[in-house]
Amino acid sequence: MKQAVIVGDALWDAVMSSPDAPPALYPGGAGLNLTVGLSRFGMQAALAARVGFDRNGARLRRYMREQGVELIETPNNDFTDVVTSTRENGEPTYYFSPQLYRRRIHFGVKLKERVANAAVVASNSFPFANPVQAAQLARLMAEAPGLTVLDPNPRPRLIRDVPAFRRGVEEVAGSVALVKMSSEDASILYPGGEAEAIASMFARGVKAIVFTRGEHGASVFGRDGLRADVGIASGDGPVIDTMGAGDATLASIVSTIAFDGFPQDAGDWRMLLQRAMRVAAATCRSHGGEIVVPDKGAAA
Repeated sequence: MKQAVIVGDALWDAVMSSPDAPPALYPGGAGLNLTVGLSRFGMQAALAARVGFDRNGARLRRYMREQGVELIETPNNDFTDVVTSTRENGEPTYYFSPQLYRRRIHFGVKLKERVANAAVVASNSFPFANPVQAAQLARLMAEAPGLTVLDPNPRPRLIRDVPAFRRGVEEVAGSVALVKMSSEDASILYPGGEAEAIASMFARGVKAIVFTRGEHGASVFGRDGLRADVGIASGDGPVIDTMGAGDATLASIVSTIAFDGFPQDAGDWRMLLQRAMRVAAATCRSHGGEIVVPDKGAAA
């Protein structure tokens, strides 16, 4: 079984459907969503994350065991992270618990051992503004033998220093083959938006960059001049929640490349992205950020 290692967040999403209703809690975090998604696509997936030793942490560890996901622990004395979000037309606005501003990853022996045997190593949400952490992640990616993937996943309320965050992203990008961003991510990190992001990533050796564009689908740009675009996929029922759509897209892309190899031309990329759009569409028709595989459901 192909192995994947994700470096990122594991937390609880507290979703406020209305100001008067208590929040609904869902296991989440971009890192956990991606790891669970890769597990559902048939990979042996491990997540390097920080989880507290509190009630929320115990419940999160149990969820990961149920999903067949290995947790590579970062020792800490903090509470488990919680992100509160409100919804407007299915689109989330996030509010972060104080401990998320203190998030760190321990790059210990266990993590490095898993990376040495992994077909995929990815980071999906990380404290890039911390130069020490960014340098450690860049070294980890440089030592990985398989596909290396970066999703900066910037959240403006969580970033106190955008230039420092961007420098960290760019340092790690020098060690990865594939970058995924949303159009909004690009505009947060670069005044010139997608065009400037593409130039920055390619200057650092990135092989391909995928942009997700919400209702406008997704595009991929290759350093060799390749470009492919696809629209969104239709789905059964109304859109309930767009949280996790980007993670679903990335899980589909990464798993396809892990099993089938890097796409060779625009036609291959279009087929890959169309599959990813179907996964994203199914995920948007369920509550929370948990990835849904079409025809299999959330428990696939």
